[in-house]
Amino acid sequence: KMKLKLIFQTILILTIFIIIIAFYYTFFAEKNKDIENLSRLDDTKKIETEINEKVSSELTNIEYNSTDDNGNVYFINAKKAIIGLERGKNNQVKLEDVTSFINLTNKGVLNIYAKNAIYNKVNHDTLFYNGVKIEYLDNIITSQNFDLIFSKNLSNIYNNVVYKNRNSSLISDNIIIDMETGDIKIKMINKVKKVRFTNKS
Repeated sequence: KMKLKLIFQTILILTIFIIIIAFYYTFFAEKNKDIENLSRLDDTKKIETEINEKVSSELTNIEYNSTDDNGNVYFINAKKAIIGLERGKNNQVKLEDVTSFINLTNKGVLNIYAKNAIYNKVNHDTLFYNGVKIEYLDNIITSQNFDLIFSKNLSNIYNNVVYKNRNSSLISDNIIIDMETGDIKIKMINKVKKVRFTNKS
């Protein structure tokens, strides 16, 4: 009887032990699985957020239009635009393959082409750069930079500036177009460097 009782007690203890082990591993396996699933869900949400931010910040064939108090019309188009999402830069738009025109009231149309530009949605100031070409009346101006500052009614053309019309060409450091009068003003930054002028007639 003692031997039978001992065997029974041993079996009972082993059974309880197995049940405890099974419960322990089952519980923690499920918990680890839940943690893993939550981690995957967080990763998925993170990827979706990044994708959504990218989609919302990158636009194609974007256009902006504005008219100032003097009746001048400003239009700008870009094949691609990236809207700044950082704090303090959410009004800035980076543009690629840019075409723009300004219809200056009673003065003519200014056509602008550039590979890149930074456009401010609030004050419409635009910084064109890389392969800039400006067509104004019978004049063609090429450069690497063209800062169009509506807040000051001025535009500044600089870096490898070449000015051409039907009869002549001019290489200068800097050209300014007055947005109020439409006048073109040539300005030399480096006084040592001479302005080269070629008459084609």
